[in-house]
Amino acid sequence: MVFRACLLSTAIAATLLATSLPSAAQSVETRAEQAANPLTTAWNTPDGVPPYDRIRPEHYEPAFDLAIAEAREESARIANDPAAPTFENTIEAMERAGRQLARVSSTFFTVASADATPANQAVQKNVAPKLARLSNEMMLDQALFQRVDTLYNTRAELGLTPEQMRLLEQTHKRFVRAGAALSPEARTRVAAINEELANLGVAFGQKLLADQKANDVFLSEAEVEGLPADQRSAAAAAATAAGQPGAFLFPATRSSAEPFLTAAPNRAAREKIWRAFTYRGDNDNANNTSEEIKRLVQLRIERAELMGAASHADFVLEDSMAKTTDAAMELLMAVYQPALVRAREELRDIEALAAKDGITDVQPWDWRYYAEQVRRERFALDEAEVKQYMPLDGIVDAMFETTQKLFGLTAHERTDIPVYADGVRVFEIREADGRKVGLFYADWFARPTKRPGAWMNSIRVPNALLGDTPIVVNNQNITPPASGERALISLDEAQTLFHEFGHGLHGLLSTARYPSLSGTAVSRDFVEFPSQVYEHWITEPAILRAHARNAAGEPMPEPMLEALLKAQTFNQGFLTVQQLSSAILDMRLHQMTELPQDFDARTWEAAQLRELGVPEEIGMRHRLPHFSHIFDGGYSASYYAYTWAEAMDADGFDAFKEAGNVFDPELAARLRREVYEVGNTRDPAESYRAFRGRMPTADALLRNRGLK
Repeated sequence: MVFRACLLSTAIAATLLATSLPSAAQSVETRAEQAANPLTTAWNTPDGVPPYDRIRPEHYEPAFDLAIAEAREESARIANDPAAPTFENTIEAMERAGRQLARVSSTFFTVASADATPANQAVQKNVAPKLARLSNEMMLDQALFQRVDTLYNTRAELGLTPEQMRLLEQTHKRFVRAGAALSPEARTRVAAINEELANLGVAFGQKLLADQKANDVFLSEAEVEGLPADQRSAAAAAATAAGQPGAFLFPATRSSAEPFLTAAPNRAAREKIWRAFTYRGDNDNANNTSEEIKRLVQLRIERAELMGAASHADFVLEDSMAKTTDAAMELLMAVYQPALVRAREELRDIEALAAKDGITDVQPWDWRYYAEQVRRERFALDEAEVKQYMPLDGIVDAMFETTQKLFGLTAHERTDIPVYADGVRVFEIREADGRKVGLFYADWFARPTKRPGAWMNSIRVPNALLGDTPIVVNNQNITPPASGERALISLDEAQTLFHEFGHGLHGLLSTARYPSLSGTAVSRDFVEFPSQVYEHWITEPAILRAHARNAAGEPMPEPMLEALLKAQTFNQGFLTVQQLSSAILDMRLHQMTELPQDFDARTWEAAQLRELGVPEEIGMRHRLPHFSHIFDGGYSASYYAYTWAEAMDADGFDAFKEAGNVFDPELAARLRREVYEVGNTRDPAESYRAFRGRMPTADALLRNRGLK
């Protein structure tokens, strides 16, 4: 997942979230405070990175206020320029503006998601409406829009390069989609909606994090009996750190819950963990997210109507590869139907095995445990044994070796870079000839203050216009090991590691001239392609043979490796139904044109799942009460993008298999040149065709999941 929480260039507003202004006149005390604020002074740090070792939470809001004032002044200068609009004094000027705000925003929002302490949450709550207000002012400024519109209407006469033409067209589209072409009354209402949406997104995310923390589960020795040693020791260490020595702590996070549900023989304990994880945001307490969901959907419906779209989903997909909700839903259902058939077959296998334990009513907390027993019988695989050969450090080495084999890039750890939290590692990425590409921050372990999930974001976006070199961040929520022990991960976590680094490469390798066209600034249903195609290399036998090794340095036994690869499509009915039911409900929710007064997310969700025929034993991957992708992550009406991109990544990786070499240098060079480097400098469909020679179909996706 790509996390876009702030404006990183002056495309002035696509995703800004914050601001109010200080007075232009500054007191002596104010100037002294600025001098002491590391965010408002020059960064004499290695590679110009954020000085996280000196930044404190109280520094952020004053720095935002100053940067917002500066951005507002820069925007006004461009809008009120007496000279006739040109590409240079309008479009390119906007690309140059907002540098300080981009610096403060990217520095803060990296931390706001990864280390959401009460102090950082307070800052986020305060700056969100300020940023939304600034974004509205800029994107709805009629003088600024008229300059952009004039250039757009005469674009054929301007002699622009293809990239400049793309930038002009994308900038004009952003203004129009922000409401700049609406009537004054409609613009005022859209601005108010945007500000309220920004506040609601923050409230949703903060409630979810609080409820997740409140749902920590402490288990007894008896309840964890039979659990693998690495899970037990990590849980014991976490409980001790939380002040309950002798107990075992399991946070309500996917990285903790799913391994437990897969391995724990104690059925009652499985139910506790499942309920804690599944009901995040849906408990009867102050952290229930139902009101935020209802209001978010209402406002999105109203904004879509103001923008002349049939629904929020239609509005979102106008700016996507899919283009229409019908196209997106057609793909989802084409995959969902065979997956549902497979899931029902899987359920019968699970019921047969559970019956041997006297269980006649398989429940959702039973599925993963008995699926693992079926897998063990069918493939002679034991998840706990497999993980002994999947140390995090080994898989990281595998990731970097893959990158070197494909693109000639190497990674070199830097210990001189200040980081924002313990455990964050920094690597310098270099070309084969030693030239520096950029910096990669790796924040792989869970912490109580980290938002759920895994994501990539940029601290600095590469571009030739300003000469910026990239800094990208990967976040995951891997359970920290007990002191002195290795972090062992599942194959799913290894795939996530590769996935997020695929996003990272997309951010690192961009050669775009302009910041707002750089890296991952592409449509949601294309941004997942570079990350998802990269996942395929973790299951390449040569990579696993070299890096999947146990504590003694012994490679994964060949029978285990072969079984692991054969089992890749095992349980895909369950996994696909979980994922696609979430995508389908996201789309259906945002296709609504009117929300009933008595709308309740829990009730609506249950009715939709019944209509889809989703077995209760399976459920959704992301229930609405904790679906942060669509309520706090920019993926509303876009969760289908993972499936859309999978059609491309499965087909794209087929090109390497067809070449007879998954590290084929010519194909790898083309993938880098036509996908990773181009950013949004051209239509994404053109980028895919330039790599593959044609557009994909769903066939490769279905084969990839073993559904065909």
